[in-house]
Amino acid sequence: MQLTRRNLLTGTATASAAAALGFAPALPARAAAPATGKQAPGFYRYRVGDFEVTALNDGMVKAANPAAIVVNKPFPEVQKALEAAFLPTDEVRNPFTALLVNTGKNLVLIDTGFGDNGAPTVGNLLSNLAAAGVDPKSIDTVIISHFHGDHISGLRAKSGTANFPNAEIMVPGIEWKYWTDEGEAAKAPQVWKAGFQNVKRVFDPIAKDLKHFEYGKELVPGITSFDARGHSPGHAAFVIASGNGRLLVTSDTANHAALFVRNPEWSLWADMDAAMAITARKRLLDMAAADRMPIAAYHLPFPSTGHIAKQGNGYEFVPAYWQPML
Repeated sequence: MQLTRRNLLTGTATASAAAALGFAPALPARAAAPATGKQAPGFYRYRVGDFEVTALNDGMVKAANPAAIVVNKPFPEVQKALEAAFLPTDEVRNPFTALLVNTGKNLVLIDTGFGDNGAPTVGNLLSNLAAAGVDPKSIDTVIISHFHGDHISGLRAKSGTANFPNAEIMVPGIEWKYWTDEGEAAKAPQVWKAGFQNVKRVFDPIAKDLKHFEYGKELVPGITSFDARGHSPGHAAFVIASGNGRLLVTSDTANHAALFVRNPEWSLWADMDAAMAITARKRLLDMAAADRMPIAAYHLPFPSTGHIAKQGNGYEFVPAYWQPML
């Protein structure tokens, strides 16, 4: 007999009735297993040429005011885009994923998450490093894409302790110049005032030891910086290259797949220069699509890696398949 939905349902009903009438043995009663209430550790490894890359989840937050996420489109249009992506339409979820790159010579962390300076649903990077078997003291280089709090706060605990005490810290020179300028701090919109204070908290104790980098420079062998200004004044992306493998680390160029990848001309509230951010977004997504280069993006769904396909006036994020073997 062919298995169809109808005869499957009919068979289920018949079996249930037979059991009720005593024609079938009843199953022994079993206690329900309690729900765990939490996810497994959030790390995922993949290869770029000879390099081993580990995606490290720092957590997720829901936007306090989802209607304000996209500043140049009415919220009903944003909700329509969320619905088309099978996402809730009354909230916008924002995940955070840093990258650890083992080049064989260097152990490099790109961005640091919130540390213990954020909401209860974030700050998981250190615990996920531990789950991945990595001691923070073994990280010899930390590269920062830009100075927004979700990328730098994890450098230093609230107590002042450095979370990566043996690492050389590398920052974009243009980003440093902006966030340490008292004139810029004085005229900054209110939403960014706390950001200037956080930069002082994180970097003042190590300011003299920081290494400033320019765009187009190889920061460590195999990792090159890329101009992606707009989201912040000195925002940087990166290209990781080993052998025939390449990975484009887009940082915050495209903050949400259903909103800003599919609609690259939409502006995120946190894009500090909206026009420049749109230009950078299109340039990087075009490069990823044309070169068929995989990307890693800080705010896309964990493990935040896949490909970009051109779709009309926008793009589509195509998540990478999970791989059991490296």
